[in-house]
Amino acid sequence: MPFTSTTHFSYCRTVVMPIANEFAPDVVLVSSGFDAVDGHAPPLGGYKLTAKCFSYLTRQLMDLAGGRLVLALEGGHDLTAICDASEACISALLGNEVKIAHPPLVWEY
Repeated sequence: MPFTSTTHFSYCRTVVMPIANEFAPDVVLVSSGFDAVDGHAPPLGGYKLTAKCFSYLTRQLMDLAGGRLVLALEGGHDLTAICDASEACISALLGNEVKIAHPPLVWEY
């Protein structure tokens, strides 16, 4: 079964964000290669995350460290997938509303 946006939302909601909130970082640094975006064929990725998933997760990370968030593009292999995911993350950073068809369960910590 491929790793999908729904799987990623669930993992971040139940594992990553609770730990990150407890740690209370001063700044959040993200190495954004976007290999998990749908469009990267195995073995370069092979996952099925949507660009909107990255946008939604960026918004969640913005709630940490008083909004001090750095996204650093560090690679990727499919230009369209990289562009779509980068645009979605930048849109989130600019404060644009993130619209996803089926939002994950409520993010509770």
